[in-house]
Amino acid sequence: MPSFIAVVRVTGAGRLADFRDRLRWLMVRDIDAEEYTEHHAPGVLEYRFAPKRGIPFPAFTTASSDFPELRVEAEWEHDGVRGRALIENGRLLQQAPELVGGAQVDVAVEPDGRLVLGMACAWRDGAVIGYAASAERQTYFRWRGATLELVDPESPDEALEEVGFAFVDEWLWYDEEEAALERARYANYGLEVRGANLKAERLNALRERGLRFSSLDAACLPARAALLAQWLNRS
Repeated sequence: MPSFIAVVRVTGAGRLADFRDRLRWLMVRDIDAEEYTEHHAPGVLEYRFAPKRGIPFPAFTTASSDFPELRVEAEWEHDGVRGRALIENGRLLQQAPELVGGAQVDVAVEPDGRLVLGMACAWRDGAVIGYAASAERQTYFRWRGATLELVDPESPDEALEEVGFAFVDEWLWYDEEEAALERARYANYGLEVRGANLKAERLNALRERGLRFSSLDAACLPARAALLAQWLNRS
């Protein structure tokens, strides 16, 4: 099975057939275009991809600007992370990613880009489990009742790894990695590289959101509070 699958749907009371022809014209002339299949039905155009480089947003965005009455919606799953984006009138409005399996995310940074706390958690077998990282350290954890159990980063079980790996793949990079592109972006922005770092595109998005993003529900919020008190701020 491919690790990256994507579906793009075009809907609206407009010229769907003309949009289809315009998109085909653009894709044929795009040297970086990925292979795709078409699965259309009355009132909706559907395109399916298993991309190697990413969804061809430029082609869909260009076509959308020619047909502003139509709505273009993209959904994808990439290595355990779900994403969505909306294109209207030639504008790409990407939404925050979601981890599969019901996992939730909370990320906070300082104005200088330092990672204060990044965490992902999910409900499994009567407990909240997850992964957390600051700029200096990391841990897996379980939160059951009112008790926080910290799990050594070197010895997580499969469920903990599933949550942690998906979160890291989407949000973080580490100084021990080669990560040439992220290092170049940090250098261009004048940012200091630390042990754990937020990916540059995520950092830019958080700066527009007030330096924090959270999708935690009432079950996961107490786990975050416990991590702050018993792990992050522990001397």
